Amino acid sequence: MEKNICVTLPSSVDWSDYDKELEQVKDYKMVMNFRVPFLPKKDERSFIKRCYICYRGFVVGWMDIVGFVDEFDFECQSTGKHWNGKFIQRSGPFHPIAPVPMKGFRGFRYVDF
Repeated sequence: MEKNICVTLPSSVDWSDYDKELEQVKDYKMVMNFRVPFLPKKDERSFIKRCYICYRGFVVGWMDIVGFVDEFDFECQSTGKHWNGKFIQRSGPFHPIAPVPMKGFRGFRYVDF
């Protein structure tokens, strides 16, 4: 049974900057990491295929989930910022959808779109 999750981009992120990151991962050669306070249970992870993106009050599209990382340290190639923690990894093309209203939140939520 396939499941989907949704994450919220901070409102301080400008979509044009985010779009540059989306461009870098569209061919699956790189991944985007989204830090979360906890990850889905290990036995659920293989069923979670899509990560929807909530941006400024609307779900605007989705990406493929390519991994979940329990502990990870890396430097963002776009911003140069150092990150560590638990991450949902996404890659491949961004699939836009007709905007769906959703209030922003922290972490991730299970969704059924």
